Amino acid sequence: MLSICCPRAVACCLSFLILASVPSTFAAIGAEPAVADQSDDGHGSLTFDIEQLRNQFEDHCFGCHGDDAEEGGFAFEKLASGEYGNQTIDRWEAVWKNIRAQTMPPSEEEQPELQQRNQWIDFINREVFRLDPENIDPGKVVLRRLNRAEYKATVHQLTSMSFDTSEEFPADDTGYGFDTIGEVLHISPVLLEKYLSAAEQIVQKSIPLDGRTPLESRFWADHFHSDKPDGPKKSQRRLDGDTTFHMVETLKHPGRYRLEVEWELDNSWTTTKQEANVTLRWHTDDGEPTKLDEARLGFAYERGGKLVGDVEVGDKPVHISIELVTVCDDAKSTLPEQNQDVPYSFRLEYADFIGPLDSDLSAYRTGTRILFNGPPPGDADEEKLDAMTREVVERFALRAYRRPAGEKTIDRLVGIARKTRSEPGSSYERGIAMAVKLILASPRFIFRIEEPLGDDLVASVPDFFQKSSLGVPIDEYALATRLSYFLGSCPPNENLLNVAREGKLRENIDQELTRFFEADEWQLSQGIENFVGQWLLTRDVMDKPIEAKIVLAFRDNDFELDWRVRSAMKKETEMMFQHLIEEDRPVHELLNARYTFLNGPLAKFYGIDGVEGNDMRKVDLPEDSNRRGLLTHGSILMVTSNPTRTSPVKRGLFILENLLGTPSPPAPPNVPELEASKKGELSEASLRAVLELHRSDAACASCHSRMDPLGLALEHYNAMGQYREVELGMPGWRGRPASPDQPIDPRGELMTGEKFSSALELADILANQRRDDFYRCLAEKMLVYAIGRGLTHQDTLAVDQIVRDMHENDGSMRSLIRAIVTSVPFNYMPKPDAERVDLAGR
Repeated sequence: MLSICCPRAVACCLSFLILASVPSTFAAIGAEPAVADQSDDGHGSLTFDIEQLRNQFEDHCFGCHGDDAEEGGFAFEKLASGEYGNQTIDRWEAVWKNIRAQTMPPSEEEQPELQQRNQWIDFINREVFRLDPENIDPGKVVLRRLNRAEYKATVHQLTSMSFDTSEEFPADDTGYGFDTIGEVLHISPVLLEKYLSAAEQIVQKSIPLDGRTPLESRFWADHFHSDKPDGPKKSQRRLDGDTTFHMVETLKHPGRYRLEVEWELDNSWTTTKQEANVTLRWHTDDGEPTKLDEARLGFAYERGGKLVGDVEVGDKPVHISIELVTVCDDAKSTLPEQNQDVPYSFRLEYADFIGPLDSDLSAYRTGTRILFNGPPPGDADEEKLDAMTREVVERFALRAYRRPAGEKTIDRLVGIARKTRSEPGSSYERGIAMAVKLILASPRFIFRIEEPLGDDLVASVPDFFQKSSLGVPIDEYALATRLSYFLGSCPPNENLLNVAREGKLRENIDQELTRFFEADEWQLSQGIENFVGQWLLTRDVMDKPIEAKIVLAFRDNDFELDWRVRSAMKKETEMMFQHLIEEDRPVHELLNARYTFLNGPLAKFYGIDGVEGNDMRKVDLPEDSNRRGLLTHGSILMVTSNPTRTSPVKRGLFILENLLGTPSPPAPPNVPELEASKKGELSEASLRAVLELHRSDAACASCHSRMDPLGLALEHYNAMGQYREVELGMPGWRGRPASPDQPIDPRGELMTGEKFSSALELADILANQRRDDFYRCLAEKMLVYAIGRGLTHQDTLAVDQIVRDMHENDGSMRSLIRAIVTSVPFNYMPKPDAERVDLAGR
């Protein structure tokens, strides 16, 4: 695809097409000249005619891409004559992008007026792309399966269990930077087998297959007191003395109980001579203690377990005690290589009262999320069991399929459950388990199957939703599913499904979005982690290899890039994004906010004073701070570096791709690494000097002239994200001389002509002069993530509308999300070419 082109190219093409002897002036692009009857609003359509365009273009194009000139490997004569074949539309998209981004003509040449640029863009939209503002193409919708993150969140919402998809399933493929893209979320025979296995595991862990069990009353460690029943709350003691823990609590029902007290011996990772005896006692109503169980503690004995016993509970509060008697307190390790004290510590976890064992009181200890209507009564007949099964299966299938399953499907599942429970040794619960397992293995669970809105309901779609006659709106269940997986990476909850069932989701979309932003913090943070983690690469922070000693040139330092700092870096970026949503702040604050989110370890790593503790919180940055916005977040600086040094190329490319939306093409083959260039006179050269060598090659210059200035602006931040004044030289060894520290020069200039002298100035330029580029880039990234496909020229007008909505609302984050949710690509599916197969089984 063309990477560098200018308005001259458009001029050349049009002039060539006008002047060439072809049957029709626009035969090469299949269009007729048009005149748009609209005024210039800075973003919309403009009045133009061919003569006017020709006069403008003749001053701009022939020197670069016409009259046999083919700069950048592109000539409009070839485009007009069809020599680019099936790449023709891609070439036009490249022209369109360069005009819009103002990357051409070069900044040192005369620039066209904004009105002229908008006329050229409008011409390409209408006459080349053939776009109709009144009928935006919804694009192709590819059937999407749940990715690993979505599958895990869906299972958790359905069952309350945490299913580790990263261990059970292979990694998802990605497309366009995200793992939500339908066309790359393939399903292989191996993955299908894993889905079947997963359904079995989920059922076994989330449904009590053996039926109801006696009630359980659990009292955690904070219910224990030391020395006496009303003594200080304490549940732990080193093996350096004796103590007794007491617990006095009231149970609701008298009767016979099984008492289980869980305990652990902490720090017993090496051999010592420490030993102790622990005894569980039951105190009767008259206060007399009775021994129930005992254990010997020590490295050679027990290091964890349960003290158990059967007890009789009356109407008075129960009183138990756990006596700890130290036999030996010698904490010295017996291993010669570990000449240190390792004091063991006895710790109580909880006390369980299971019962009453001699009554009909019972319940499900697990599975209540699925078996919400409880166990069947003891005298339940088949009709009652079928009715209860239908309630469970219908509710579970609705939430699993994200839409009603249909009567035929429910009838089949109830019949399967009935057949299963009638088998010898089976039960009501095992019948439910079989039905649930089939639901979890169904394509309707694994894939996000969507239905069109009924013809009789299309007219009821509110006017603030974009409309198009080229597709059909999705129904409200599909909209609820798209909305919930977009914002929370999870299925719609019961409230959202109920609103969809009533057909009121679209008319109440603002209320539902507000609820999501303000009431579903956990789901929102989960969705942000998945989107930001891929858009800004923060998913890679925890595993990014960094050689800290080499980065710091083996200088003494008090900084440790441990998991706590890495985790805080990741959260800093995610919390910034979430803050903009929750407070409805302008999105450009991502680039130049004078605040960030820190805890004590990360603040110390950055060299920021006054922040203590491990809790992340919003911190206002001082005026002279060297931190401001995403470009100075440790997460981004680290993932765009090499293990031993910074990478201006990676950092520059990151800004182009993820913040400006103007990526460079792949590097040509056989380009040497920068380290290979640092030879001879360049052996002690700065990174800037080595990059200048790369740019001296014409094959490299076109890309590096765009990337390098952006990346070099961040050179004051090392590969770990710490600020530095100089590029540290390496110490000498094995007879080699030490390399000197190199001064850092962050100055640069964008392709569009804006100059900067620091990362902070670059951030301000991106947030202000290039704000429209950032708006468009973020809108495109978020739309791709939301609809699960890449964007084409057909999505141009939909993105234009999203960006206009952002401008009209001061770039607020919520206005961006609302504009995406009400756009044609998010709300529509293509019209079916043939009669639609009824996937719902109705």
